Amino acid sequence: MQKEICNKLECTGCGACAAVCPKKCIEMKESSEGFAYPEVDAAACINCDLCTKTCHINQTLETSKADFYMGWHKEQAVQLKSSSGGVFTALAQYVFSRGGVVAGAELNSGTGEVVHTIITDCAELQRVRSSKYYQSSTKEIFAQVRRYLDDGRYVLFSGVACQIAALKAYLKHKPYEKLITVDVLCHGVASKKTVDAYIQSREKAFGKKIIRYSFRVKGGNTAWENGGSTRTQLFFEDGSDIIEDQSTGTFFKGFNNNLFLRESCYKCHYCGTDRIADFTIADFWGVSRSKVTKEQLKNGVSLILANTGRARAMLPELRQYMEFEEIGAGEAIPYNKALVQPNTRPADRDRYFAEIGRKSYDSLIHRYYRKYYIKLKLKRLLSGILGEKNFAKLKSGGKDS
Repeated sequence: MQKEICNKLECTGCGACAAVCPKKCIEMKESSEGFAYPEVDAAACINCDLCTKTCHINQTLETSKADFYMGWHKEQAVQLKSSSGGVFTALAQYVFSRGGVVAGAELNSGTGEVVHTIITDCAELQRVRSSKYYQSSTKEIFAQVRRYLDDGRYVLFSGVACQIAALKAYLKHKPYEKLITVDVLCHGVASKKTVDAYIQSREKAFGKKIIRYSFRVKGGNTAWENGGSTRTQLFFEDGSDIIEDQSTGTFFKGFNNNLFLRESCYKCHYCGTDRIADFTIADFWGVSRSKVTKEQLKNGVSLILANTGRARAMLPELRQYMEFEEIGAGEAIPYNKALVQPNTRPADRDRYFAEIGRKSYDSLIHRYYRKYYIKLKLKRLLSGILGEKNFAKLKSGGKDS
């Protein structure tokens, strides 16, 4: 029988069980859906149960109440390179200034893998900036983090909340004074299988090979505001590139509708305003225009949750890198569902994963969200016939916009 380390429906694929195994007999293997799950070599297993004892799903972990802030990095160039306001860079600068290192997720566009890695200075930050949207492999990162901490170095560990929980469990909840954790408020994670299928569909649509891609691209008239940065940039082998927004692209239509998230994401243990990490960062969707300038709405505004005494103690020193101010929790919670509850499991999820190996990603998305794409097509048709200004006037009920 295959050893069950935790309930498979709740397994987050964090890899802590494989990292802690003294016999290295646990391997993280992809399921048919493309998500990593632990597989135990029963012949090598010595039944020490370190894997089940370390698994964060089998534990009740300490959380802390959040204080809410909004903010952004002082340098505009950093804001534009970041998914939202560049707060992660400010935290990294704080750690680097103290001789520390940063652990974050890096996308290898060549292999399509997202892997947690260590960087040692600001010049490497772009490797671990921005959103990846599918699950990173932790591989050797937990052991590397422990070695740096045992050597007395500062470590900033960035990941989704279940990865923070996994690291703490792997470290046996030892209160390392120089460990600073930051979780990215998580909608859920997709699988590499889905991203690969999406890329293949776009290659077919454009008739050329994609060699690199980037999620959450800023620029243009709306840029970050109102989700305008929820765009994908595709780089082609011939040197050209294209930016797809929510109306022309297909990835975010499936992702934002929770179609292909990991099973455990629908039962996430770490939603709510009681947080597992020192800091939680996110987009401050819904930020009032009275609070920030029009320019800042284009560049990005971060939601920052300071969850622990350590985080609150750092805030005064972080002012040298970023602007921030305290806000009410009620200003942010309505626009970030993960601060309330996990996302709902859609009825089409099982059908999607049954079909994705046989049908193209684009065709499935267009079929599942047929009404949306028909409506979009009609809008484009009317806009083309009437012109953009007349179409906007029609939408506003005949009033000048």
